Amino acid sequence: MSPFTFLFGMALLSFAITNVAILKRVAIWSFIGSIVLVIFGFTTPLYTFSASEGVLLFEIIVFIVLGAIVLSEDETITITQTLFIASASILLLESTTLLSFIVSFELMSILSFILVSNIHNAKEAEGAIKMFIAGSVATAILFLGATLYIFSQNSLDSAIAEHLNGFGIVGVCLMLVALFYKLTIVPMHTWAADSYVELRPLEAGLLSGVVKTVVLVATFKFFSAFVLENISFTSPIFITLALITMSLGNILALFQKRVTKILAYSSIAHAGYMLLGFVAVASTYASDGVLYMAIAYIFMQSAVFVLLDKLSFGKGDILLIDLYAFAKKDKWSALFLSVQLFSLAGIPLLAGFLAKAVMVYAVVDAGFTIVALITLLNSALSVGYYAWIIKHIYFDTQESSYLFEKLTKPSYITQIILVLGTLYFGVFATTILGITL
Repeated sequence: MSPFTFLFGMALLSFAITNVAILKRVAIWSFIGSIVLVIFGFTTPLYTFSASEGVLLFEIIVFIVLGAIVLSEDETITITQTLFIASASILLLESTTLLSFIVSFELMSILSFILVSNIHNAKEAEGAIKMFIAGSVATAILFLGATLYIFSQNSLDSAIAEHLNGFGIVGVCLMLVALFYKLTIVPMHTWAADSYVELRPLEAGLLSGVVKTVVLVATFKFFSAFVLENISFTSPIFITLALITMSLGNILALFQKRVTKILAYSSIAHAGYMLLGFVAVASTYASDGVLYMAIAYIFMQSAVFVLLDKLSFGKGDILLIDLYAFAKKDKWSALFLSVQLFSLAGIPLLAGFLAKAVMVYAVVDAGFTIVALITLLNSALSVGYYAWIIKHIYFDTQESSYLFEKLTKPSYITQIILVLGTLYFGVFATTILGITL
């Protein structure tokens, strides 16, 4: 039995379980079982799907993170959705033909829409609508690109051809534009800046932490050969998009007063760092950089949004001033939040630092030293707003009047698992280096 078959079956079974405690146990054991199946090398039993060593490792990470999220979740519908998202992630990551890639990507998009359709108030409805519109535009562009690709006498039943004529190249570029909507690359980023703030933080965490990294790894795995073959004209485009995305995200984050808004623009900035893998595609370290960035980011982003979800009763309405002397109210939550923020900033001995370091090394190895320097300056700039949050948490003496929810024991376990992931991959870089996608 493959992990996809197992998880999809458990997702269907979850509809019949109404007790949250039972469903939570079923979901967690489903993820544990899937990890065992991946370790023993089982992949999707269809000829259009296969998995490399890097993909199998990332699937395990996805299962660990989703299992940790489920552990602290109390809504049955969200737990069921995590099972479906996990199964769709496998299909997207293991796709080897353009047809299976497009179908899997659209399945992931539909599941994302279903996730945010669990609306509790007008604010969440607005965020869901913005995301739906952006997703619809991305789908239209993706199909247009695929149509042009087919029009140039290429097949959907194979990987992207490396040698293409004019229509084929335009088609692939349009498909990448559609994928960049999901990755929040400028100028396809505006929906994320609003939706991540207006949605329930846990949903934003699943979208920006899990779905985004899955799309990143799958896109690099599927399109890197094309990008490398056409590097003479793709490099300037990717360099421009990467530098604008990281710079704009970091600059706008500096002026925000709401914590989730800061994290939304931080997520956009990190999309710029992720795009560096395409810039450095000629380097043997590009694959390592993309995989490391995806693994680090899925732990960091998921942990922060899930924690904010629990602290704010699912509202995500925490302002910077609400964090005044937060460490005095809840020292452990403050510690969890601070570790992940330091990691997002790229502080040494944490996963975020090594992810950026490997990516920058790949960029230098590919011959783009100036791009690497601008990336380092952006990383230094981001320390400013992360440090500002931590300053409020630990160094302001006047306590805020915001009433934070106390974390439950399962929520503490969730944060411990995610922090351990951030620490482990911040110290043991050899776990990833040399693994190919």
